[in-house]
Amino acid sequence: LKLDLYNILVSFFMPLQKGAQTLPGFILICFVPVIFYSMGISSWVLTPVTKPAFMIGITANIAMVAAGTATPETLNLVTDPTVYSAYMWIGGIGCTFPLVIMLAISKSAKLKALGRACLVPAVFNINEPVVFGCVAWNPIMMIPMWLTSIVLPLVIWVFTKVIPFAPIPTIVFDMWYCPFPICTWLSTQSIKGILLMILCAVIG
Repeated sequence: LKLDLYNILVSFFMPLQKGAQTLPGFILICFVPVIFYSMGISSWVLTPVTKPAFMIGITANIAMVAAGTATPETLNLVTDPTVYSAYMWIGGIGCTFPLVIMLAISKSAKLKALGRACLVPAVFNINEPVVFGCVAWNPIMMIPMWLTSIVLPLVIWVFTKVIPFAPIPTIVFDMWYCPFPICTWLSTQSIKGILLMILCAVIG
């Protein structure tokens, strides 16, 4: 039929891509999956919507680096490496590794047992045990998880776009199960990137 299916699909997702690369779009693309997840619905159901925006963003970054036009102002921040492997979702979606640590050292025997059971999966960014065992439909835990998904994108935006302290990833890195900060180093190759990741973990 002489149709360029690839470019048709790219053009279909382009409005989402352009919106995602703004600060409100970045917050929204992080906040909505966390809302779903905290209600017991796996955030992976949104992958068909978010993945194209992430892939278009990182592809454009690679092209800008190759052309020598990459700057913090022009690079796309909203990419798979930024969200899953560089800075934000430490321990899994919602940045739950700090929660697992706090559970593991809790005075409550029940919470301590849960935290220790979730520790190894959390290292590999698998957080279904802690989310479904502690967060889902628990307002005391849901609201902080929602706030985290708003605050961390703001922090990352400030320290990569406004104050270019840490680099914006320009390497395709889709191994979300790689432990932090190893994946931060592989996707940014920057000590400052690791410092920003640590800041996100502390805030989390």
